[in-house]
Amino acid sequence: MRNKAGEFMPNSSPKMPARQVTILVFDGVQPIDFSGPAQALITANEEGASPQYVVNVRAFTGEKIQTASGFSINAEPIDLDLDIDTLIIPGGPGVHDGAQKNSEFRNALHQLCERSKRICSICTGAFLLAQAGMLANRRAVTHWRSCERLSHEFPDVQVESNSLFLKDGKVWTSAGVTAGIDLTLALIQEDHDATLAAKVARRLVVYLRRPGGQNQYSEPLSLQEASGTQYANLLQQMINKPEFSWTVEHMASIAGQSLRSFHRQFKEEVGTTPSKALEKIRTELARTYLHTTNMRMKQIATKAGFDSEDSMRDAIVRQFGLSPKEMRERF
Repeated sequence: MRNKAGEFMPNSSPKMPARQVTILVFDGVQPIDFSGPAQALITANEEGASPQYVVNVRAFTGEKIQTASGFSINAEPIDLDLDIDTLIIPGGPGVHDGAQKNSEFRNALHQLCERSKRICSICTGAFLLAQAGMLANRRAVTHWRSCERLSHEFPDVQVESNSLFLKDGKVWTSAGVTAGIDLTLALIQEDHDATLAAKVARRLVVYLRRPGGQNQYSEPLSLQEASGTQYANLLQQMINKPEFSWTVEHMASIAGQSLRSFHRQFKEEVGTTPSKALEKIRTELARTYLHTTNMRMKQIATKAGFDSEDSMRDAIVRQFGLSPKEMRERF
């Protein structure tokens, strides 16, 4: 539900104040950078977030904003004295074409950032935060194509180009495009819990947490809700080292449990057996290599942790109903 100002209004209890989220837009903004995070937050409301989020889109001008995609959007003027829980700065060519060069914009943005409890940039929105002095001596990331430029133009920023998103104090930055949704899911988990974030991820048909950097593989969706359990560390190790000779005994050792307790509790909490969880991780990784590289099948099998091409093929057919060759051709 929206109020007269165009804000998305939650059905919050008077005893539980809503979280005020402001998305700052400008000419040349990239639509997915603000619509993706906004949708994730609204979906969190629909899935029972408490306190809920009030999401509003604002601009310093308060006029129609021309997006990088060629259409315009309406944005209400922003109040620089407003107390904001979360300020989101999207990216787009406008960060270089206009907004970044406007000293009035930079000064107003700095004032707004100082008043906000939490600041987030999406994609190349990091350039605006850097211009406003909010990334000095902080770790940050932006779209992989722009990391070198960010580092060159702002040498006091510690650019970590392989990260999907980063948190340094009250400042969050994300990699390009859909990474803004990854960052927002992390915000939801920080504000609430992993269960709510997983529900939002499922609604949006995305992964709750993608391991690795901007050139990354996908963590199986069915394992995401286990991120808040005692097996989160074990699953992350399995994702990071799929080629390791994982045995149930070694998994139980990492979890600090007896073999019997581990097998029973893992299945109860994760929803599958340890061996099937490992197979899901490996097949998801193999699928990503099939879709994004020209590596030979034998190379993919090795990197994904399978002992042979045949075992990889059998596992992929079990998981996806397609052979590796069919999967590559159809993509």
